[in-house]
Amino acid sequence: MHVHASDKKLTEGGSAKFFVKSNGDSVLQSRGVLNDREIAKISEIIKDYYQEMYIRWTQYSKKGYYEK
Repeated sequence: MHVHASDKKLTEGGSAKFFVKSNGDSVLQSRGVLNDREIAKISEIIKDYYQEMYIRWTQYSKKGYYEK
């Protein structure tokens, strides 16, 4: 599963991209224009809600996390 987090302008270039592991940890692939504090906060939110996010993800993808 991956998560996009964007700047206020919702631009593709400003968007950060996180890959979420099955334990809720995330790996930052692209930071966009977000600063370290924003990245840390988003990672924390992902960790808190990854199970709910995964349920939604599985409604759209049959492959699950990292195509496992």
